[in-house]
Amino acid sequence: LFRSRILGTFDARVPAVVMACWKGVCKKCRGAAATDAQTEDALSLLAKEEAVASSSSSSTVPAEPVRTFSAPAPSPSYYMSEELERLEKAKQMPTTIPEDIKDDMQRWRLELARAHEEKERQAKAEKEGPGLAPGFFQLTVVDEGCGHRKPQLGNKVKLGYAVVLESDESVLDMKPEFEYVLGQDERGAGEVLASVLDGILTQMRRGAVASITHPVGDLFPASAPQVNRLGPEARAVVEVTLREIYVTKDCSFAKGAGEVMKEVVKDGVGAWCDNPTDEGMAVIRIEEVRTSDGTKIFPEPGSNSMEMCASVGDGQVCDALECALLEMRQHETALVTCDDSSFFLGGAPFGNSLPAAAQQGGALTLRVTLLDYNKGPDAASFDEEDRLPFALRRKGEANRLFSEGRFRLARERYCQINLLFHHLDRPKTKDRFLGKPELFQECRKLRIDCRLNIAACSIKLQDPKAAKEACDLVLQQVPESTKAFYRRAQAHMQQRDFVQACRDLQRLLEIDPKLQEARRLLEKAKKLRDDSDKKQKGAIKFDRMVSRIKDDRTDKYDYINAPIDTDDMEGLPVSAWAQHGRELLRRDRK
Repeated sequence: LFRSRILGTFDARVPAVVMACWKGVCKKCRGAAATDAQTEDALSLLAKEEAVASSSSSSTVPAEPVRTFSAPAPSPSYYMSEELERLEKAKQMPTTIPEDIKDDMQRWRLELARAHEEKERQAKAEKEGPGLAPGFFQLTVVDEGCGHRKPQLGNKVKLGYAVVLESDESVLDMKPEFEYVLGQDERGAGEVLASVLDGILTQMRRGAVASITHPVGDLFPASAPQVNRLGPEARAVVEVTLREIYVTKDCSFAKGAGEVMKEVVKDGVGAWCDNPTDEGMAVIRIEEVRTSDGTKIFPEPGSNSMEMCASVGDGQVCDALECALLEMRQHETALVTCDDSSFFLGGAPFGNSLPAAAQQGGALTLRVTLLDYNKGPDAASFDEEDRLPFALRRKGEANRLFSEGRFRLARERYCQINLLFHHLDRPKTKDRFLGKPELFQECRKLRIDCRLNIAACSIKLQDPKAAKEACDLVLQQVPESTKAFYRRAQAHMQQRDFVQACRDLQRLLEIDPKLQEARRLLEKAKKLRDDSDKKQKGAIKFDRMVSRIKDDRTDKYDYINAPIDTDDMEGLPVSAWAQHGRELLRRDRK
């Protein structure tokens, strides 16, 4: 086939020069076609092979050998790779190591040796004892417990323990149930050391039971009555039961705000991300609500806990529960604590009015269990055609919450819609809307409306910073948005920045002079600005302050009388230079 392609025919019997490549530019082909003599040898060899083949078959006629082309040698650049390989092989490696590399190698050897010594020391050290770091106790496990979480230093737990003398099984110390913070709580003189409890608890799971056996001198302080009575060598058994692990998490709408804190009392099932989502259904049980002093205000005496099915994000439960449900797993029990009692208004369990005990101020703690839930739509995976109807539906719910006075929850709904279309700010977003300009404009308008509503909610919540940020983003896209100017002016008024408020309102009236609300707000801002200026002038007294300053540095001179410093006289004015120079000349002549 190769021969036939060279000759332009399909006769496989026609002899040809066997070449290693098609173009004839490799070393083998060039060597084969370098001289005519070598080519003739190849052709004669092929002719012999054809003769042998033709003798076996009488129907075939031997053909004359045909000589193929002789490939010319390529350009000099062809030999560049070979020359580079040769130079690379001829390159001599350095026989000495640079000094900086030697120092690094020595430092690395010392670090390795130090790490090896530390590893050997830890291997030879005892694996038990309260003097060591938590986690080195050899526990005798009675019950493994359940869950995967183990308490860490700083976590709050509920536990019980008992200390029994090994010889006669007499009780030395016992606490059936109490709350304890690892690494922080101080223990009494007759109680087990905190380091002992920390070392045991950090290896246990919820519901686990474990014990250790140690001398009494290692379990109690040196001044404890047990040590004085029995001696430090007497051995005792400490059995600890870990009942609950409280894991605290900030569940506020604004992450890191610390407004709503959730303590996990009982772990749920499933992965960490198996939580209810927006527009999903959740079945919850509200067990109790207590004040900061422990007074139980829900349920009322003789009533049972409340079980209900709520739609997440629709305001059927209070804002504190709306925050916590988004971070809970199935069958999880948690304590939701909030210092601001307004987070418990507007939904279950109290509705629109708080009990008298809750209105006195202080933190409220709600105990809730998520019995079951169904996830809402995964809007992040929707196409733009499906995202828009979902966003419009959620915007309607947010508008309803705003009209009901649930400004905090309404702002969160608007923020979620805004995040749903976050890609609209990217330069290449229009590639996703090819052929759909109307859809792009609708999504863009929806996001602008949500940002304006975020500003309105922030003003209601006395959060002018968030309102200004939302208005600034709107004005970047719509420079003549009257709502953005008006709400940013309101935010400036809350910050008592009356100058900026007047500027925004004047710009607003230039765009639309018929807005009477903006005109009234401008008059109010001007009045407050003038009053503020008068108060500042009366408080500072600038003229009196300057007149009382007595400092030579405040004296003003012109360039003629400006003082200069010389070796024999300080502060000599320029006008006295000539006279001073003449005196110096007379002195030198004398």
